[in-house]
Amino acid sequence: MMNQLSFKPLSIVALTAFSLNIAPAFAAIPTGIQDAIPVAKSLNGTKKDDGWYNLSAASKTKTVDGSPVTIAGIPGGGFPGMAPLPNVISQVSSDNDNSATFRKVSNGAAGGAFPSSESLYAGSLSGAYNFNGGKLGVFESAPVENLANVVFQVELGGANGYDFYQPSVGTTTTPGGASALSVGALTVTNYFPTLNLIFGDNTTTQLTANWAELSFKGENGTTSASGTEEPIYINLYAFQWDLSGYSNISSFNVTYDVVAHSQTYAARLTQSDTFNQVVAVPVPEPESYAMILAGLGMVALVARRRRQV
Repeated sequence: MMNQLSFKPLSIVALTAFSLNIAPAFAAIPTGIQDAIPVAKSLNGTKKDDGWYNLSAASKTKTVDGSPVTIAGIPGGGFPGMAPLPNVISQVSSDNDNSATFRKVSNGAAGGAFPSSESLYAGSLSGAYNFNGGKLGVFESAPVENLANVVFQVELGGANGYDFYQPSVGTTTTPGGASALSVGALTVTNYFPTLNLIFGDNTTTQLTANWAELSFKGENGTTSASGTEEPIYINLYAFQWDLSGYSNISSFNVTYDVVAHSQTYAARLTQSDTFNQVVAVPVPEPESYAMILAGLGMVALVARRRRQV
């Protein structure tokens, strides 16, 4: 999918210089952007799946669910990102009805999101940590009938340890902990994405996710900002809502606030008319595995005795 004599002996000094000069050419190329791309979720029932895998200004080839896909870049101005961003129709869709779009909802206090060379970059004239970089989201105007299940994934690169904007923290000089998060279930917080439902009678409601997880961390180079060499990570988050108790949903959207200088690389929206949990699924304890194996052993023993009889 993704598209490198003979010579006279050198002195020690020359050889050292030669080695130093060519070292960068052989350095490992970070693959975090592709590694942390949103993945397929196995929702039951009638399903609809839409993805945005290239939110940069340049054409990119990405591997989506095992297949290479070349996706054109998107327009949208430059730094600091105050220009409007056109609604981006789903780039890879299960039904191609063009009803799902990725949008810039609003700019931040000193800039906004714009397509850069690798991502949708949250530009800003401020260098403060956890500074509001604007609101982004995915919008669905024709959801599946009897919508009961929504999963939203977003691939984010942080800035100074923050990716989602945290209003309760405010502007600070203290680095955040987004890079230190461990893969697995997360406690749902008030700064995670919000699901906004619009019903047939034009009433609305906002819902925080029922479940959240950090699905993957993709290494994307290193930084020495703290005085020591440390890896930079791109986080793939997943959020899930159980809507089996709702009806007459005519449209919906999922919105989230990012910090200035963060990067949104990709997003994916999956929905269905049947609920089954696929995000932050509990992992059985070792004791549970032992009980399951013991139960299987008993079943096998009973079956053998029946055959002998």
